[in-house]
Amino acid sequence: MYRIAFKSILASLGLTLFTFYGFSQSLNTYSPYSRYGIGVLSQPGFSQNRALAGISQAYRSETVINFNNPASYSQRDSMSFLFDFGIETNTSSFNGYDQYLNSQRTSNSAGGIHHIAFSFPISRRIGFSAGITPYSFVGYKLIRFETDPITLSTIGRIKYTHTGRGGINQAFAGFGISPLKNLSFGFNFLYYFGSLDYNNDIQFPITFTSYSDSYSRTSYQVHDFNFNLGMQYVAYFDKEENTNITLGATYQFGKKLSTTQKWFTTIEGNFVDSLFPHPDYESYIDFPWSINTGIAFTFKDKLTVLGEYYMQDWTKTTPFNSDSPLAKMESIRIGIEYTPNRRDLKKYFNKVNYRLGFYSNKSNLVVAGNQINDFGITFGAGLPLKGKTKVNLSFEIGWRGTNENYLIKENYGALNLSFTFYDYPWFFKRKYN
Repeated sequence: MYRIAFKSILASLGLTLFTFYGFSQSLNTYSPYSRYGIGVLSQPGFSQNRALAGISQAYRSETVINFNNPASYSQRDSMSFLFDFGIETNTSSFNGYDQYLNSQRTSNSAGGIHHIAFSFPISRRIGFSAGITPYSFVGYKLIRFETDPITLSTIGRIKYTHTGRGGINQAFAGFGISPLKNLSFGFNFLYYFGSLDYNNDIQFPITFTSYSDSYSRTSYQVHDFNFNLGMQYVAYFDKEENTNITLGATYQFGKKLSTTQKWFTTIEGNFVDSLFPHPDYESYIDFPWSINTGIAFTFKDKLTVLGEYYMQDWTKTTPFNSDSPLAKMESIRIGIEYTPNRRDLKKYFNKVNYRLGFYSNKSNLVVAGNQINDFGITFGAGLPLKGKTKVNLSFEIGWRGTNENYLIKENYGALNLSFTFYDYPWFFKRKYN
């Protein structure tokens, strides 16, 4: 059995390395608002949390890897091994205006690997978890044409194309410990990695030969560490029937994340193409500290009502890729989870976890004087398979942005599917007669 446990760890690490590659190759969003700041921030958590509007702070479960609050790692069954792998697909429709103030509508879709994680107990009071999950996404393509009458009369209709791709991912590894009854603390070691790639192209009319097309490529490669601390406390009213209130909170330290800026320009002339590389430039992205707090009330191990507040102040952070200021980010999330009877041996749907949530986010982006906010509703289910192994589904419908000041309003939907494998007993040496 020790050999089987060791192979499980090797398989998890191997799939983790594969996911590193998969994250770097996937396009996980398409939104014009990902052009600003570090992109559109990922909704927090895996499928279980996502179906609850991303709620995590007061959420504790022996079958869920809740990396957003590492204190939850202490809620691991003795001799159990938990492995979670998820994918996501999303689609967005856009309602806005072109540069001539004509109303326009369009849509796009994206998707890819969302997360991979595993968790197991170190002892009766200590649990360990590790994995990879997205932090932010960049994906857009904007086209505009020259409108200056003098330029149009002398040169012609110049085409400007702006595209972006990439994002920041975070790998995490941490411990949760319960030093006192019903009280847990946790620690996550975070590693941010990824590339934010921006292309700006200028193309002149074919009939105009005095100027050369130019293509500028800028890449911000992120690579740095950070930490967060978590806490959870459970107050029981009836421990036998699992009626309780859980409080949770996480503090993430502020950090200047190191980046390497790579930049080069290509000039395409009539007779020769020229490449102009620029020296790599070491800089940083200033991440402010953040705090997340939550509360959950569970009644008779059936109904759980959860609420959460998140805050991160970006107003003192200098934007690294635009002149637009950043704002204070705040989120309010509300969720409900209902399970009719977890131990029902006859009716399958009585064992299903039904989840519903709502969120309201004030983002850190300010465009044309408007803070870009988004709202959404979420729902999903945890479908039990053999034992405590589950398939978890989450659906999300949201709205981002506004049409004020000729901005773009985005309607989006997302489907997140994860497979949560629960192995028990794990790392246990059986004896045979």
